[in-house]
Amino acid sequence: MISSPLMEVTDVGDYLKLGACTAVMAQPILTDALASGPSIATQTGIGVVYNLVKYTAPAFIFGILYTTTRLTLNQTALTYTDYLRQQWHALFIPTIWWTAIYLILMPQLQQGSQYHDWRGFLWQFVNGNAAPHLWYNTMMLQFIILMPLFWALGRWCQSRPRRGWIVFGGTTLVAVLWLWFYDQQVFHGPHSRDWYLLDRLFISFQIFGFYGM
Repeated sequence: MISSPLMEVTDVGDYLKLGACTAVMAQPILTDALASGPSIATQTGIGVVYNLVKYTAPAFIFGILYTTTRLTLNQTALTYTDYLRQQWHALFIPTIWWTAIYLILMPQLQQGSQYHDWRGFLWQFVNGNAAPHLWYNTMMLQFIILMPLFWALGRWCQSRPRRGWIVFGGTTLVAVLWLWFYDQQVFHGPHSRDWYLLDRLFISFQIFGFYGM
């Protein structure tokens, strides 16, 4: 179990997650405000604020990895199975329920293609296309599953802090190369339709996870 003194400390990860949650709630409000037909000047202001609050995914990933690493890195008694059991109740079950609700009760909110059989239903269930915002859950849960990687790297850096610069440099290089590849092949490339799901793949947000660690 994680000791209570550690859990009682509020860290930068908690503040980032709080800010990200607030920004997520602000986005639909700002969208409704734009749909109400405001003046050009007001539209410009709303647009600027909307772009400013689109930091939610990086902030969540950084915050989750920062806090989780702080709480669990030195908890040798905490096994991967115990960790997954905790996250199953905290994150996986809510994701399963909400995805099912959207697909069954509000299928019109699906992104990409619509499901027409059970195979399509299952594919929409896991790829994050059940609703506009569920891509984030698909991406976030990958970081939860890959937590042993962050533990291993965190402990490797902990034994020799200078190794952190190696991880920092390697992570930055991978992120730059990935962004170049994504821009050339997907965002402005020939695979903008068939490879679009890469935007929720772990590697697209790995820089924020490793920086948070």
